[in-house]
Amino acid sequence: MRENTGKVVLVGAGPGDTGLLTLKGEKYIKQADCLVYDRLSSPEFLSMAKAGCELIYVGKENHKHVMKQDAINELLYEKSKYHELVVRLKGGDPYVFGRGGEEALYLVDRNVDVEVVPGVSSSVAALAAAGIPITHRGIAKGFQVITAHSRKDEEADIDYSLLTDETITCVFLMGLAHVKSIAAGLMKAGRRADTPAAVISNGTLAAQRKCIGTLADIGEKIEEAKLTSPAIIVVGDVVSLNDRLDFFEKRPLFGRKITVPYIKTNELIAKLQQLGAAVTPVKTGIIKPIIIPDFVNKIRSADWIVFTSKNGVRSFFYNLELAGADIRLIANARFAVVGKATEKELAKHHINADIIPAEQTGKGLAGELSSHMSDNDDDEIKVCIFSAKEASPDLEAGLKEMCELEKIDAYVNEQAYENIPESIGNRISESVFTSASNVERFFHMLPENAYVETAYSIGEKTTAVLEQHNVREILQADDSSYEALVDKICYKA
Repeated sequence: MRENTGKVVLVGAGPGDTGLLTLKGEKYIKQADCLVYDRLSSPEFLSMAKAGCELIYVGKENHKHVMKQDAINELLYEKSKYHELVVRLKGGDPYVFGRGGEEALYLVDRNVDVEVVPGVSSSVAALAAAGIPITHRGIAKGFQVITAHSRKDEEADIDYSLLTDETITCVFLMGLAHVKSIAAGLMKAGRRADTPAAVISNGTLAAQRKCIGTLADIGEKIEEAKLTSPAIIVVGDVVSLNDRLDFFEKRPLFGRKITVPYIKTNELIAKLQQLGAAVTPVKTGIIKPIIIPDFVNKIRSADWIVFTSKNGVRSFFYNLELAGADIRLIANARFAVVGKATEKELAKHHINADIIPAEQTGKGLAGELSSHMSDNDDDEIKVCIFSAKEASPDLEAGLKEMCELEKIDAYVNEQAYENIPESIGNRISESVFTSASNVERFFHMLPENAYVETAYSIGEKTTAVLEQHNVREILQADDSSYEALVDKICYKA
């Protein structure tokens, strides 16, 4: 136990979209020794925590409180005795019906150092994602945010006579079960029956759904739509703008559920999310660089240094630093890469690739290198290939008669032993595969009766392994790049 208490920071996680977390909030999550979170937090937030961080779920869900608020207050205080930095991660903003004030006061009364990091409130963000500006000149000059729940999780006692100004947008939080009574209360107080109204479920997420109506019919409409919580109710003429301003829902992949087996979080996942897909990442492997014996001597005399992946580039510079050498060691070498992604990784180290094959495969790279070597009348050329320990032999086979060839095991790709997310289920409608090993590992992790309906493949070898697993539909990218994969996924739409 610490002699003095540590610091507790209440961090607003925003409405759900991880991109809406503030930079300051992210910094504290990454520094936290203990992270106390509720069900509104995306799993991606938890992955930001450092190794060894204590993660505590307190389950603030309607009618399903894993821990009551008084117990959460006490937990934060007790953990501050053991940890230097405790982060309380709360959906939306801590002070917008998040009971952050109660937690802060409890800690302040016990002389605990407290800081509050505001979060983007769903009362504004969910509306924006649904194409509804909370204010608009000539339509709404202000807004009111009201909770539809009381302390006992019953319908709040709302004075609707204070909500009759038609130039004010009304936003009700935590009121999905009470839409009919809220609409009735507003109409009884004097709001027009034809006042536009909307209910937004899972706002800012790829699972977002909305129901548009009027005060007179919104209750029946949401019952038919079967929306789920968390949901927001909005009443006012600004709702009528949603058709013209719903950019969020008009993204090309909006609403599509796509599973992405991966080894390291990459731009493919980010791009699919930007296009609106509900991406479920599944970690299948762990990349570990290999310490290369006699590294300096191996590369000092190399005429060509060849990389078959971004990981090969990373391992190369890892070993260069480990050896205490610098870039002058490879001043006379030329560089060849298998494709665009590897080229970009090499460019981060201020080196431009001399060869990028049109056919982004080991075979294509071997062909391009061979054509360069056949024009060379000098002594035998030395080529060093930095690749995975379990790499395909295609590149070596295409070069071994042309040069002094050395394949260097630069990294190892190990199986990740994590559970498949329950949200995936047994029927996987769409999945994206960036390597043959990813296919094998993903299917090894799946339950026995699970299957993939449509798979997107980065190349021939990946496609061949998918065929072995009886995938119903396989769509192969036109070239071995993330951009081509995304194009193929969008084309399917």
